[in-house]
Amino acid sequence: MMGRDLLAVFLAGLVGPSLAVAQVPDPTRPPAAVFDQEVGATAAVAAKSGVQTVILRPGGKSAAVINGQYVEEGDKLGDKRVLKISEKEVVLIGESGREVIETTPAIEKVPTKKTGAKRRMTGTTQK
Repeated sequence: MMGRDLLAVFLAGLVGPSLAVAQVPDPTRPPAAVFDQEVGATAAVAAKSGVQTVILRPGGKSAAVINGQYVEEGDKLGDKRVLKISEKEVVLIGESGREVIETTPAIEKVPTKKTGAKRRMTGTTQK
């Protein structure tokens, strides 16, 4: 009888912590709203994501990753053709007209101010 009780306590000690760990949510899992959407709604969310990467190739065809799809200048993206890829935008053209996708729409590049500060030298000093 004592052996069965000891075995039951031992097994409960093994199973209990594993159940507690199983209830901890995965921190890398996307929000539940992503899983609740229909396929069409998911495609609409992907369409809003825009340009993920731009690869500029001097003397060659520049490329971009738009909504997860790798395209180069001249390639088709859906019903539109990629006309131009630059640091600031990707230009598409199709039957519905010209579309410009900005790479970083909320960020404006501003040149830095040149200061008259001298460069500080480190290391050995000269006499």
